[in-house]
Amino acid sequence: MRETTRRLFSKLQEAEKRHQSDRAAYETSISHYRREAEHSGIALRKAETELEMKDLKLEELQRLLTGMEKEHQILLQKVRDGEMQLEDLRSSEKDKAAEQERSAKLEKEVASLREKIHHLDDMLKSQQRKVRQMIEQLQNSKTVIQSKDSIIHELKERVAYLEAENLEMHDRMEHLIEKQANPGTFHSRTRSKSETVSSKRFTKPLGPKPLPLIRVLET
Repeated sequence: MRETTRRLFSKLQEAEKRHQSDRAAYETSISHYRREAEHSGIALRKAETELEMKDLKLEELQRLLTGMEKEHQILLQKVRDGEMQLEDLRSSEKDKAAEQERSAKLEKEVASLREKIHHLDDMLKSQQRKVRQMIEQLQNSKTVIQSKDSIIHELKERVAYLEAENLEMHDRMEHLIEKQANPGTFHSRTRSKSETVSSKRFTKPLGPKPLPLIRVLET
């Protein structure tokens, strides 16, 4: 009986060491990810503050883009009007010198308007591209942080489970020692301790809530 008890006691000690080793590894991982999460949380709060500021800038940018689009339409209409006047001058039989001077002036105006339109188009495309990149970067940051939060949540669950297992193993070893020393009082104490351990068993909590998504601007 004593030999059997010693073997069982030895096995329980080995199992406890393995669990403690696993627990230490999980806690090390948790500590690592917790530090990362803290840094990421700071970065996220900073990003959210920047996002609020950028939302205001986006509204301002949208107003600017609307104004630029209106200006674009006005310039196009001026180009069309200038081209029509040029056509009228070319078909007219009036004073050739005045016609040529007016025609040259209109051609310069039309060329200048076309250059402005081209520059305006480039500005519109550049601003829209910057807006898309800014929103995508913020969304990627939130996705990374959510992933790290999920890892931390899972590791905490594992540690809690191992803690419950360790409590149960300690209880078993105490019972074995007590049984060997006082066989008569063992049964009455076993039930109360088992109930205490079972009440401490780990219950899996719900997962973390997902972070809000950001809608990417469509162009």
